[in-house]
Amino acid sequence: RMRDDRSTVVVITAKDAAGTAAYAVSSALCQGPVAEVVFVDDGSRDGTAEIAAAADDGSGRLKIIRQATNVGPARARNLAIAASTSPLICILDADDYMAPGRLNRLLAAGGGNWDLLADDLFFTPDYVGDVVLDKLLPPTTTVPGELSLDDFIAGNISRKDRHRREMGFLKPVMRRSSMERFGLRYDERLRLGEDLILYARALLNGARFRVVEGCGYYAVERPNSLSGSHRTADIVALHRALTELDDAVGQRGKDVPALRKLIRATRNNRDFRVLLDAKRERGLMGALAAFYASPASIPFIARAIAEAKLGLARQRLSAPAVGADTRSIAPAEDNLPPR
Repeated sequence: RMRDDRSTVVVITAKDAAGTAAYAVSSALCQGPVAEVVFVDDGSRDGTAEIAAAADDGSGRLKIIRQATNVGPARARNLAIAASTSPLICILDADDYMAPGRLNRLLAAGGGNWDLLADDLFFTPDYVGDVVLDKLLPPTTTVPGELSLDDFIAGNISRKDRHRREMGFLKPVMRRSSMERFGLRYDERLRLGEDLILYARALLNGARFRVVEGCGYYAVERPNSLSGSHRTADIVALHRALTELDDAVGQRGKDVPALRKLIRATRNNRDFRVLLDAKRERGLMGALAAFYASPASIPFIARAIAEAKLGLARQRLSAPAVGADTRSIAPAEDNLPPR
């Protein structure tokens, strides 16, 4: 295909996504502006690459890269971007899909003056597309419109009264020329928040991040999705990256109040996870040592433990008296406030 300024590469990275890879690849290949689809099998052991290859339409646009070992989504995406040439870059998660015509509608809605262009996401339970459980952007978001750095960061702070819908989940089309001009690539130290940091770095460098109404990106909500479970080390790495971002903001003489709040929330989450790990590995004394080693997070940790205990007490009071389990239960992460 001849390249034009609308030619797009769809980047898909996957680990053990045999059940969803065909949907993602097929939905990418049916998009009008798509000149390339680069699929990175990131150390799968379930035949993901073979299933992705079977979804090829014979147009010669699908390229599959196999990684013998898992390198994480950030490095896998960097590899895919380096292996492509199209002027526009579109990220698609391997367990999501795009409705036919999504990219044409998105590019038409965005106009021409942007560096990143995103549409609202539709959350759905399956691959039919008839049911929309929720949208990502809060109703107060002005669309079409542009995100500032502070707006974007504020949109990544979890709230107790709202299910996880952080703006870092957005899947914008990005101009390759803008990424090169700003020196942007995914932070390969991260397995959590790599999108958030990339978009924030772009905004810090003056990128125009335009958002429009949903055009047909469907995010399938699954209980075993990677976005819903992360290691303590992942949260530690994200906190470090956010702190580095804050340093860069300060060096530019900018003020981003929401960033300080997000750093504090991430620190609290990190310290609580460290406490849970210490309790699991070293018992009560280990948990106490971790508790007092994080003085800034003590109020949050104490409140989280109290809420967890209160939740368990309420469960016991509502449970049948006969055969009730009266053993002491340590606070579980599932009882914590949403992250």
